[in-house]
Amino acid sequence: MIRGAIFDADGTLLDSMGLWDTVGERYLRSLGIDPAPGLRQILFPMSLSQCAAYLKERYALTPSCQAIEDGINQTILTFYQNQVRAKAGAADFLQSLRRRGVATYLATATDRTVITQGLARTGLLPLLDGIVTCGDLHTDKNTPLIFHYARDQMGTATRDTWVFEDAVHAARTARQAGYRVAGVADPYSDQTALRAACHIYLPDLTDFPGFYAQARNA
Repeated sequence: MIRGAIFDADGTLLDSMGLWDTVGERYLRSLGIDPAPGLRQILFPMSLSQCAAYLKERYALTPSCQAIEDGINQTILTFYQNQVRAKAGAADFLQSLRRRGVATYLATATDRTVITQGLARTGLLPLLDGIVTCGDLHTDKNTPLIFHYARDQMGTATRDTWVFEDAVHAARTARQAGYRVAGVADPYSDQTALRAACHIYLPDLTDFPGFYAQARNA
């Protein structure tokens, strides 16, 4: 039985993980600066403020760290406003759930303004019953608070609520909290670990009849 569905955004509904892998490079190029090889690997484990401090020192940037943060955020926002695309099958999957009377909610770590722009651009925004971000709740997906909040808003029972995720840590959190979990393939995630963390593994979102068939037995 599925009465509620909680979706991640980046890598699950939106084909956007590549941006987060290259945002430092994009920002430098917007300033006319060629990034050094390996920059994405250096920046990957850093917070935004740490990234700004590193870029300022490494590339002798004139703007303050706060101005660099603002510039990176603008780079991100511009991508979501003008370039981001929905993953294959995302709109049809959401429409199929709505036809079945299933409530749909977005639970994301991405900033609310940014993600709303991306969902509006791709036409997915009207297909969701609501959005909650980690920033709204001052949390992350290492704890299930964001999933519980979304479920409460939909008014569904945990056992009847599916969580759709591409990130292994988030899938594990949701499963440990009692949710049914569908892993959505994305090249930026460890697919072997994702398969192991989820009840169902979806190579993409186009085969939603297949999902329903598997969900009945999960």
